[in-house]
Amino acid sequence: MNAMLPLLLAAVAVRNPFWPIGYEGVKEEISSEPKVEIRAPAAETDDTATAGAVAQAAEQAARAAQMVSPRSWAEARKTLRISGTTTVTDAKGRKRHSAIINGLTYGDGDLISINHEGHRFTWRVQGLTEGATLRLIRLRAKDIDDDMKGDSDK
Repeated sequence: MNAMLPLLLAAVAVRNPFWPIGYEGVKEEISSEPKVEIRAPAAETDDTATAGAVAQAAEQAARAAQMVSPRSWAEARKTLRISGTTTVTDAKGRKRHSAIINGLTYGDGDLISINHEGHRFTWRVQGLTEGATLRLIRLRAKDIDDDMKGDSDK
């Protein structure tokens, strides 16, 4: 029995504990040296193709926003009808502004969008100036016709 013990220990030492019982594949010896395998990148799948299409659509939207002239932005801004503004100061002295634009109330940080001449213009409300003028930051201008074409394809 003592003669078989070293053979059993040798066989157990070589067996990878992650192999399932009855594994008949290539058995590799376990060593303390790490192995490095370099693999080629996987082929493009539907997920990466979809991500590429989304990135391309975002790039086209960015180009479309750049193509909109500053004059178009100004004309679209003129369609915003501001009917009132309010400023509230809390106990800590922080001021919050809101404005009624085209019949809806918008506060600091809210997004406002308007359709004008085939484009959808979007601004972020940044608050009021000292002279109680509404500050808007231009975010994006999207071509509405492209959106309609995309919806009809679905």
